[in-house]
Amino acid sequence: MKMKAYAKINLYLDVTRKRMDGYHDLEMVMIPIDLFDVLEITVAEDTTMECDKAYIPVDERNTVIKAYHLMKKTFAIQDHHHIRLVKNIPAQAGLAGGSTDGAAVIRIFNQMYQLNLSDQQMIDLAVMVGADVPFCLFEKTAKVEGIGEIVTPIVRKLDFYLFLVKPKFGISTRALFEQFKISNDKGDTFEAMVKALENDDYSAMCNSVYNRLQQEAIRVNPQIGKIVNELLNFGFDGAAMTGSGSVIYGITQNEDLVNRAVDAFVFKYPFVKKTRIIG
Repeated sequence: MKMKAYAKINLYLDVTRKRMDGYHDLEMVMIPIDLFDVLEITVAEDTTMECDKAYIPVDERNTVIKAYHLMKKTFAIQDHHHIRLVKNIPAQAGLAGGSTDGAAVIRIFNQMYQLNLSDQQMIDLAVMVGADVPFCLFEKTAKVEGIGEIVTPIVRKLDFYLFLVKPKFGISTRALFEQFKISNDKGDTFEAMVKALENDDYSAMCNSVYNRLQQEAIRVNPQIGKIVNELLNFGFDGAAMTGSGSVIYGITQNEDLVNRAVDAFVFKYPFVKKTRIIG
């Protein structure tokens, strides 16, 4: 069975507290975008995995393998499988490239073996794989809270284009959170972002874009801030880092602006992408 695994963007991300178990509670507004990996799982004589990108590990370090073993163990599946991953989402980008692949494993097994899992059952499995995996199960705009396990769909009326830029470097989520310090400066636009998406208020949505991790990422590598400013100066109505980075996105409802941005930035940075929301 073959399935697309879509990337995500954080329009809003706040870190509200550090938990006793070492994880962080989050408030996020996330959207799925038209950038995807392709995962294929077929029954085989032995369990093997291949990827079209040589730099992607195909062992226990890969979220696909983690989710695969979880599903096999949980549902006592005896079959072996060949797993093939076509990787289009860049790594260490804040786009949930690994998480969305793990979510695809859960969805494929649910269909392949007719498990008839409820949304909550899939979420309970997904949170054991990774924080962004529950959101990636559903490919819908949503509020995401807790450590990623509380997913509330948003009835989005807004539509817009996104322009993605990834510099040469990536950012490790684990490393960034290890350096991150909880402060009293709280983003106050969480519900404002939700209402803007629901009410087709483009201006309010752009004004509500927020990422608590961005300043820490800029401290680690100032080029993050430089690219944000480049996109704003180019004419985008909003720009921010997604997740823990290093991808920065620009927002516009002007398709011509995105097309011109692709031409302007394609030789400047190793990854640029015109995309939009799905769902």
